[in-house]
Amino acid sequence: MTMKPTLYPQPLSHFTILSVIAGVIALALSAPTSALAIGLKPQPSGIYDLLVGAPITGMVDLTNNPLLDNPNVDGYRFKSGWARIQPDGPDTYNWDQIDAAIAIAAAHGKKLSISIGAGTVTPDWVYNTPPLVYKYPIIETDPATGLSIGNEPLPWDTAYQAKWATFLAAYAARYDKNPNCSYIVMGGFMQVITMTLAGISADETALTALAQNPPAGYPGLTTSYTDANAAYIPAAEAIITQYTNTFSETPVIATLARVFPSAAGLTDQQTVSDWALLAFPNHYGTMVSALYGTVPPHAPAPVPPIASAKGFQMVCHASDASRLYIDPDPVPLPPAPIPLQDALEHAVSLGGKYVEVYEGDLTPAVSQPVLAIEQAKLKANVAAGGPPQTPTNLRITP
Repeated sequence: MTMKPTLYPQPLSHFTILSVIAGVIALALSAPTSALAIGLKPQPSGIYDLLVGAPITGMVDLTNNPLLDNPNVDGYRFKSGWARIQPDGPDTYNWDQIDAAIAIAAAHGKKLSISIGAGTVTPDWVYNTPPLVYKYPIIETDPATGLSIGNEPLPWDTAYQAKWATFLAAYAARYDKNPNCSYIVMGGFMQVITMTLAGISADETALTALAQNPPAGYPGLTTSYTDANAAYIPAAEAIITQYTNTFSETPVIATLARVFPSAAGLTDQQTVSDWALLAFPNHYGTMVSALYGTVPPHAPAPVPPIASAKGFQMVCHASDASRLYIDPDPVPLPPAPIPLQDALEHAVSLGGKYVEVYEGDLTPAVSQPVLAIEQAKLKANVAAGGPPQTPTNLRITP
């Protein structure tokens, strides 16, 4: 049997008290204005239906969704791509699917979380209209087709950043003040939504070569870096700042993942996320898109609750119990709804406040008592009101 991961991204060692104080003072003096934003919406909490688009079209329609009036479900996660919203050029937008989804959800007392990816779903006009943006052809291939998994812009290309910032401004203008938009999952500095920019070492090597020797003819690529890691970190931080400045009222979430396949890729993830937790307390949050199940006894939730918005997405359907559990699997594999409960309890024990669950695990009658119990536990992990708390899961990185 293929061994599954045994741990989430590792908890980070603590700064000394003096280091934390010095860092907070420095950030108070130099952080972007939105780091001190007030009037943020409540942190996301509870159970969200992870929507999957219809085959072929990818269309999502909530009109007859079976969970609209289910009290154990708090909202929906809606996923889209930049090319779907702006396929034809910089002057036209197609928000129809999201508008319809958020309106239907609101009519039934539900929230909507939205993610719009860039990376491999960047529209072609971004590359070929002035100022030109470099299109990187990804070396990694789809095992089913043998073809490249796509193209992506370089996050440190400032011409790309400017076009993405314009898009974010329109995106935020439409949904930031909508009380039914509960959180935004960030894109823009990764292949799609998780923080991975290169999945194989060949792409990491090629991206380092581009960072060291910017290709000619691209006005946003004039700075040379020591490697792709040095290029990536300030670019990711700049794009996160774009999000917090435009979505000034809505929590923004980074889906944690190793940026590059090398060990440095994990350090990049930690460096960027540590920085954002300090720069934008309570505004920036994290998610891991691989929630596994663990067998009882389950650890208790952390006390006091983690300050930042923290959540998870199920690694698979709970019915796929042989994949769901961290090894070793329980023998025999338990029947429904125990696998779902074991996954949600794992999220609670790690301080999670919200979990995105596949719809098929949310509809069975047998799941409803479990969902009600775990929903309450997730909501209890939301920190009480008051001033932002300083994160404590930080470490100094080179």
